[in-house]
Amino acid sequence: MLFRLAYAAVFAGLALGRGPAGGQQLHGFHTPSGNIGCMAVNDGGQWELRCDIGEKEWSGPAARDCELDTGDSMGMTAAGRPYAVCHGDTVLGQGAALAYGATWRAGPFTCTSQPTGVTCRNRAQHGFTLSRGSYRVF
Repeated sequence: MLFRLAYAAVFAGLALGRGPAGGQQLHGFHTPSGNIGCMAVNDGGQWELRCDIGEKEWSGPAARDCELDTGDSMGMTAAGRPYAVCHGDTVLGQGAALAYGATWRAGPFTCTSQPTGVTCRNRAQHGFTLSRGSYRVF
């Protein structure tokens, strides 16, 4: 829930030409192809990560009771298991391009970009892999 509220406030501020609200810190990247984008939010020590995929050959997972978009976005907290994100926005195209083979770090998260997809982990080693051909949570 924090993630959805933080992103709503952040994107509303960015749309109006302002930066993140209050003490929120944003960290993001996208793959060289632009098909996958991720953003981490640190809101007063509460970290959340969200990754979106544009083009994919699979369906799901879907967020429960979602009246917006779902099935193309995964999220997780600093130590929790991944979950499907219900969203009305996107994090595609945010931040700098992360070269294939490189690893990105923000707070408790690491994500590695490969030509075959992106794998992200939190400090508890829970995570997910997103690629055009499939997704996996662990």
